Amino acid sequence: MPVPHTYTIKAGTKSKLLLVYATPAESTSGKTGLAENISAASAAYIREGDSAACQVPIVEGRLGEWGAGALAEVDPELLPGLYQFGAPDEMLAEGSARAVLLIRFADAVIKPVEIHLVAYDPQDAERMGVWSLAGHKRHEFLRQALPRFTEKELALGEQAEKELAEKIKKAS
Repeated sequence: MPVPHTYTIKAGTKSKLLLVYATPAESTSGKTGLAENISAASAAYIREGDSAACQVPIVEGRLGEWGAGALAEVDPELLPGLYQFGAPDEMLAEGSARAVLLIRFADAVIKPVEIHLVAYDPQDAERMGVWSLAGHKRHEFLRQALPRFTEKELALGEQAEKELAEKIKKAS
């Protein structure tokens, strides 16, 4: 199987636009003009644990606007072969850890789109989506998430947290 486009997305995300790259079957340069033959295209996905694939009707889309199955060419001059695809909300729903999407055109190759569905927001630059885990809850989370994180390191973190809390209390 060719190397896929890969995304990490929070499960339950809605109205997600994916970027895919299309090439002619015999070349590595970008394939433009796929919208002209959109009626002959097909798309389908499967989520990890599902017993059957789900077909996604492909429709003509507009750049920057989401619609389930909407395909829009980004810019045939500046970014030839790059397309935007509206991922169906059901594909990204909670309940599975992974989904794979295939988009097919008779005269173009689009590599599979592999999506890792996670329970945190990978775009949260500060807290990786675990902002509400404070104090002992954070340490409980770290014990589960990072099994090599030793008890000594956790104890040091708890002590530093207590010292910081005391400094903050004195400063107030």
